[in-house]
Amino acid sequence: MSQRASELGNKISALISGDRMRISAALIVLVLLGSIAANSHSKPTSSSDFNRADVMFMNMMIIHHDQAVEMAEMAENRTDNENILELAENISEAQKSENKQMAEWLSQLGMKRPTEGHRMAGMASQEEMQRLENRSGREFDLLFSELMITHHRGGIQMAQTFIPRGRNPELIELEKEMVRAQTEEIRLMNEWREKW
Repeated sequence: MSQRASELGNKISALISGDRMRISAALIVLVLLGSIAANSHSKPTSSSDFNRADVMFMNMMIIHHDQAVEMAEMAENRTDNENILELAENISEAQKSENKQMAEWLSQLGMKRPTEGHRMAGMASQEEMQRLENRSGREFDLLFSELMITHHRGGIQMAQTFIPRGRNPELIELEKEMVRAQTEEIRLMNEWREKW
């Protein structure tokens, strides 16, 4: 089923052009993956479906995603840049969906969703988060994109590290999609920054 979602996403991306529409295509793929994965829960998940690397990744990435969502949700009242607003909305929705999926898997394994953890690759410091919260307009756009590019690079690094170590095929597919989507979002933000 994950392969089907990937094929649909590739077809959508091939038909759509323009920065804003490419972001929307990436979100469509993520939503499809989340929906398909959710439907797979008709059968109980066994602890043997996941190994220690899978569990470690989910616990780490949920915290990593939480900060990205927090950053993205700052955009609504701090900028009128349509590209940033749409990107922020897509990041928030996609990463909330991914976190919901990973939290459900952890729950089926008898584990609680993590709510706090140590600072991981690419995550912004408390000082940087405060600076972002205090910015608006073009200053917000520049700092948001700078911090989100760094954040995405950290997330990509984490996913690429765990892909060869994991066992669960659905989680591995989700990790690969994270890499693909966030690589594209980094490319877009770098393009925008060159124009600003």
